[in-house]
Amino acid sequence: MNQSSLQLLNKLLNAWQSDPDHTRKVRLPISETRAPQYFDATLPDAKEALHAGLLEAESSGAVTLEWGRGYEKHILKRITLEDGSVLAHYLGISLATKQAEDARMILERELSGRETWINEWVQEVLKMWSRNQSAGGLSSGDIVQARLLVRALEAVAAGRHRNLDLRTFSIRELGSSKAMEAILTRFASIWKMYHPADLTKDELMEILGLVKFPHPLLIRGPVTLKLTDRLIDCAGIQPFVGLPPQAVREVCSEKMPEFVLTIENLASFNRYTAEIQDNGLILYTAGFPAPGIADFLRLLDASLPSDIPFFHWGDIDEGGLKIFIYIQGLLTRTLKPHLMTPDLLALYGQPNHNLRIEEVRRTADKNLEVMPIAEAMLSTNPPKTLEQENIDPFGVSA
Repeated sequence: MNQSSLQLLNKLLNAWQSDPDHTRKVRLPISETRAPQYFDATLPDAKEALHAGLLEAESSGAVTLEWGRGYEKHILKRITLEDGSVLAHYLGISLATKQAEDARMILERELSGRETWINEWVQEVLKMWSRNQSAGGLSSGDIVQARLLVRALEAVAAGRHRNLDLRTFSIRELGSSKAMEAILTRFASIWKMYHPADLTKDELMEILGLVKFPHPLLIRGPVTLKLTDRLIDCAGIQPFVGLPPQAVREVCSEKMPEFVLTIENLASFNRYTAEIQDNGLILYTAGFPAPGIADFLRLLDASLPSDIPFFHWGDIDEGGLKIFIYIQGLLTRTLKPHLMTPDLLALYGQPNHNLRIEEVRRTADKNLEVMPIAEAMLSTNPPKTLEQENIDPFGVSA
């Protein structure tokens, strides 16, 4: 069939399929805006081939052609769809409703039924596909990608990703070591749709623990940790001790730190543990704490007396503020900032023309402890931010 006539007929079919109730007659006026393919065929042979393709479709009963009158009787004015199913058969195209039903059988087999929000997402995708429309970046009928997304969503919601690196998780759940990396952007978009949070894709992946190399639990200080078959006395181990977070079963109470300090970045954690000798429990969060580190922080909070203060030292920027608030959300006690002050920002901060100002404001509104820091960031033009590595470590005043 002539390519231009095929494009015009496909446009009619797409319009018909986008209205599943078929409540309106589908017509395509032949104008330069609605049917540019018709006017692109300027040579007589090209126009004749285009007309022949459309006349053949008319003879099948799929469409009706309306022509001009008088001296314009050789000029096509409008194409009217008579039967969408006949046109789809004529074009050799499976109807979107049939494709969506075929997809339903495949995708619903992947649903556990435990997560209603995943069920809702699948139903929305199928609804859009039945109208021959894309859904969440998935083109109509893209069952392969949709199936991978459903499997990934179900697995993460069930916690089967915990303590696994990204590629091990991917091969176990999706059958390919790189499949998860290929769908991360779509995965994050769907997850945030049903779990609203002011997070970037990378920040969400950190919180969920979907990273290439999960970080161990790095700590220093006077605490005894109970593992499955032994006790680890961390007191006196310099500069710090590293353990898989899932190995820790209990925090014993023989020794008590004066405070707990979480540190966002590795360079600052390394410097603090090497240069500052105190009776605090120092813990590296690796940015947003992964699920295992978050579990350990909850365990610490539940195990230590309520009068032991918790502090956090991180970057003074939008990401650092969000990490502070996320860690606060893991705790029952108030988290205090360490070396995150307006004075230090004024002394060592650098102009940041790319600062997401509205994000900083939204974040500040969620926590009184970070509000003065956020206000200091936005008090200059351009606003300032400060990476914690630019400050020498200093002991906590508990």
